[in-house]
Amino acid sequence: MAAKSQPNIPKAKSLDGVTNDRTASQGQWGRAWEVDWFSLASVIFLLLFAPFIVYYFIMACDQYSCALTGPVVDIVTGHARLSDIWAKTPPITRKAAQLYTLWVTFQVLLYTSLPDFCHKFLPGYVGGIQEGAVTPAGVVNKYQINGLQAWLLTHLLWFANAHLLSWFSPTIIFDNWIPLLWCANILGYAVSTFAMVKGYFFPTSARDWTCSAARMGAASSGAGSPRSSSAPTHPPMGRGTTASCWCRASGAWPATSTMSAT
Repeated sequence: MAAKSQPNIPKAKSLDGVTNDRTASQGQWGRAWEVDWFSLASVIFLLLFAPFIVYYFIMACDQYSCALTGPVVDIVTGHARLSDIWAKTPPITRKAAQLYTLWVTFQVLLYTSLPDFCHKFLPGYVGGIQEGAVTPAGVVNKYQINGLQAWLLTHLLWFANAHLLSWFSPTIIFDNWIPLLWCANILGYAVSTFAMVKGYFFPTSARDWTCSAARMGAASSGAGSPRSSSAPTHPPMGRGTTASCWCRASGAWPATSTMSAT
């Protein structure tokens, strides 16, 4: 993944009317955004409760024939306890872990080994090497956009297997769906943690690493707004920060750095 910096950076006004060296185009992500409290609360809600919501839906479908009110009714009426529902949850299995590892490896190979060709015959489709959003430091990362190609090849392989090859059962996902759900969540948290650590300790662009001086000051001015980053501190990597700091690696909050710390 390549990166380049924007040479000319016109001035833009921050929340308090003070001009800074940020372009309007640099307000695409990270601390250049001005986020309202509703958006911030929504993101925090999803981060805290999304895994539990997914688990609730899965258990409602698996144990209550997709009756979404079933678990709540049983718990309220005393017919079931949370421990009972948890005890009936299928655990992660060796087979599911192996299947998921093969799946992720296959998708990584599709991404890294095959340049996109869909943009050559699909009108209007933008694929291949494309520039990403401008970071707050003015850096533009380049990405290989070939997700549609990987999607098509994956489904082509599935149909070929179902009708010709017979390498695996066409119902392999349905047969292992809850153990595979555990695998997907484990990988998701692992990748998120890695992205945060990478953004903090070895970001693609060191200029995108900042840590605001006060947590409440950063929060009250919006998630990563220009006000909170107008006077950033730049301690050495991994040193000089305290628990009261909101570290924003690659121009993002810790919880959202999975999207930006690349």
